[in-house]
Amino acid sequence: MEKYFLYILFCTLFIGCKSSEDSFSKKSIVPDWVQKTPVNSDYYIGIYSVQKVGIDYREKAKRGALENIASEISVYISGESVLKTLETEGAFNQEYRQKIKIQSTEDIEGYELMGAWESDTQYWVYYRLSKSKYAQIKKERIDKALTIGKDFFRRSKENHDKNNYHDAFILCVKSLESVSKYLDQPLKTIMDGKEVCFATEVMSYTQEMVSEIVITPSQPKYSIVLGEHLKEDDIYFVVKNNEGVLLSQIPLRCQYKAVFFKNYKIQSDELGRAGLSIGKIKQSKQEQFIIANLDFEELTANQTKDKIVLKLLNYIPVKTGKIKLNVTPPKVYIESYEKQFGMIKDPILKPTAKQVLNSRGIQVVSSKKEADLIMVIQSNTKILGSNRGTFQVELTGAIEVKKVANGEIVFSEIIQPAKGLQLNRVKASLDAYSKAETYVKRRLIPKLTNQYFAF
Repeated sequence: MEKYFLYILFCTLFIGCKSSEDSFSKKSIVPDWVQKTPVNSDYYIGIYSVQKVGIDYREKAKRGALENIASEISVYISGESVLKTLETEGAFNQEYRQKIKIQSTEDIEGYELMGAWESDTQYWVYYRLSKSKYAQIKKERIDKALTIGKDFFRRSKENHDKNNYHDAFILCVKSLESVSKYLDQPLKTIMDGKEVCFATEVMSYTQEMVSEIVITPSQPKYSIVLGEHLKEDDIYFVVKNNEGVLLSQIPLRCQYKAVFFKNYKIQSDELGRAGLSIGKIKQSKQEQFIIANLDFEELTANQTKDKIVLKLLNYIPVKTGKIKLNVTPPKVYIESYEKQFGMIKDPILKPTAKQVLNSRGIQVVSSKKEADLIMVIQSNTKILGSNRGTFQVELTGAIEVKKVANGEIVFSEIIQPAKGLQLNRVKASLDAYSKAETYVKRRLIPKLTNQYFAF
């Protein structure tokens, strides 16, 4: 019994001492590095604290400490780097610095945990990274990136020599993407027996390839009548190099400039030809333009999403081809078959149609040979009845417009039936024609011009 009592007493004292030890550990003296960040010229220091909330507070503290280390690693843009060579304003360099700092946090390795401390509410962590070790790791990474980039560049040159500009461009983009994290560095390396700054060399080579490309329009000037269609057989660009070799798979970004702007994306075929289907010319502006540029965005769309690389490519001057469209309004010949009770009469609707067409810039001609379009007006009146000396007459008719070249009907509308009421049938017919004239003037001819042309 005595032994049992001593055993209980011993356990109680042991647990009490353990609790006291745990309490002391938790409330132990605050480390110096919590109160003041150490300074050591040989190391990057990262210290961070978080509230002890949630189950991942330790991971948050670690991430914060590594971000502090990354912020200490300054991004110095070398005067021999491609960024410095191309930069004219500060925005690009600043964007690059920000991008590299974000990447540095993700890529940091070789760091060591120097300490952790917690209070009842806070958790602190202390990491450091040897500057010499970081420099060594970075050099190894640059060497590896250059090895990959140089292989892409070598293959780019091989494709260029075979006049495969499409793949040559893509491989240049890939080579730049391989070293994009280190574009602030000179990236000096040996190529073809001489020392070069790699990214600058790739950019220069890419620019040379672009300068070799010639974008030739099917014809520099093209005359077309408003309302006609422009198809790929009419408007196209031929892509060659400066030696006359036809180039396929070269994307072009085209802009059709009239009153409004419209963009098109096209690509050269195996004959170097990139056709453009504009469709109906509906803008009446006399001088319109179709401009084609080499489309680097399309060329690299599925190859890289690296914004820095894409921005670098924007520094390369664009190659352009241009076609000027001379747009003229159509010439219209009007045929009028206006009848009164089945007999041809002097036209009333024809002069009205002519006046409205002229007011909208469409020339009405007196000969079919001059015309692009023929407008046919047909109308007739008939007596509906009479009552106590008053006659009621109804006019019916239609307007049809067709192309002279192929007979294609481009407009066909019925003239809204119009009724005339007068003391004799001729005056009633003229009354009906007067109402039909108003309808043609205010509704049909404007509908034609609005449907067929956009002024």
